[in-house]
Amino acid sequence: MPKKIVKPEANLGRKSAYVARNRVALIKAAQGVLADLGPETTIERVAEVAEVSVSTIYKHFESKELLFETAIVEAMRDWQLWIDGIVADVQDPLEALALPMRMLLRIKSTHPLYANLIAKNLSDIPRYFPALTSDLSIHVKALVKSKTLTIDNLEIRIQSFSGAHFAALSQQLLNQKAREVDADIAIEIALGILGLTPAKAKKLAHMPLPTLNI
Repeated sequence: MPKKIVKPEANLGRKSAYVARNRVALIKAAQGVLADLGPETTIERVAEVAEVSVSTIYKHFESKELLFETAIVEAMRDWQLWIDGIVADVQDPLEALALPMRMLLRIKSTHPLYANLIAKNLSDIPRYFPALTSDLSIHVKALVKSKTLTIDNLEIRIQSFSGAHFAALSQQLLNQKAREVDADIAIEIALGILGLTPAKAKKLAHMPLPTLNI
């Protein structure tokens, strides 16, 4: 029986898939360790959890800092894809603006690992936070262009809103007594920065949330 000929392209494809799976496994291991230990995390601890050698990690990431940065960014990207799927069913553009902001403040309930990851590494999060709220600027500018919102000093307002949002997130993650209603009140106040009337901001910040399959 003739031997089956394996094309070089097939071997490369399998190797590429293997490398990709290993990279994902290392990122997940780093996320778990960072969520547990925060800044005290070591590359050796990640290697131990991932059950690989430290040298294997350095084959995928040139430095510890790059691995940890990737772990945080990928967590944020995963959350963004999740919320994008929820917002896709929302028809009201202002509700679509407010809903992700409200849900991020509920990340302890929806994504506890990511919540711990943010809480334990809070001092580093501000440099990644813009990536988590990058859609905000795009969305607000689109609403202004469509005249759904009418505001001045747009960039300053977006920055101020993002700062208020991050402060509210920190409160929800670090204060054991923080309530979800407090999160909604924070969003209600912050929406005023974007030019919404008090009545509209209150409605958007306190309306029923969609049923989630977590």
